[in-house]
Amino acid sequence: MSPILVVEDNEINAEIIVTLLESLGYPNELASDGLESVEKCAARSRDYYSLILMDIHMPRMNGYDAARKIKQELGGTAPIIAQTATHATPESIETHSAYITDYLFKPFRPDQLLALVQRYISA
Repeated sequence: MSPILVVEDNEINAEIIVTLLESLGYPNELASDGLESVEKCAARSRDYYSLILMDIHMPRMNGYDAARKIKQELGGTAPIIAQTATHATPESIETHSAYITDYLFKPFRPDQLLALVQRYISA
């Protein structure tokens, strides 16, 4: 199974997500911000990751910019799930629809994360 790329700058959130994914048997890698996620994707094949869980508000490069680069410049094939504590508007969802597959709103329950992972990895 290809790993999930977890992009999260908050150490506690990252630990929770990584631990949950590992407990469910999903291999994963961690990037601490958007720039690191782009670098990791650039160093791998376009289809290396099965899914990318992308925090939106991060230092150095935000999640929208990172997702756009991964999809449009690097040709990444993994679905990208945006993680955000702010509620997206229909306009912002449409604006980013070319590179953001779905949204996971923080705080989320483990079953919400699991449902999204299963939806996109099994697809």
